[in-house]
Amino acid sequence: TETKAAAAEAAPAAEAKPAEAAPAPAPAAKNYVVKITPGEAQAGQPAKSVIEVTPTTGYKMNLDFPSRLALDTPTGATLGKTELGQQDVEITEAALRFTVDYTPEEAGKLDLAGAADFSVCNENACKLVRDEKVAWQVAVQ
Repeated sequence: TETKAAAAEAAPAAEAKPAEAAPAPAPAAKNYVVKITPGEAQAGQPAKSVIEVTPTTGYKMNLDFPSRLALDTPTGATLGKTELGQQDVEITEAALRFTVDYTPEEAGKLDLAGAADFSVCNENACKLVRDEKVAWQVAVQ
């Protein structure tokens, strides 16, 4: 895939600077988990995918932050909206949920992607998350 090829090309440059080539800390430092439910889809019929963000222990969703999801224009489908804003999101302190409406044009694999903005807070501070990349594939019947 392109990502593996890009990583393979970037590796020699990283090895040239040993001080910076140390492995990055595990992504466990994130204060949230993103789960994507692709849903079922049939060609020519409206379909939905759900993107859900849940904060990790000690954190809660920031209800006051203007959450949004900007979607990339897909090949082979029409989106209900290219950007979902605060009025389109279901949010509680326990979870944030975007429902992506789309209509696939034909059967096969459909790739969807976008970037989300949201915020999680603990008792001491809030973490603003900008452009959290999301991507998923739907098997269209």
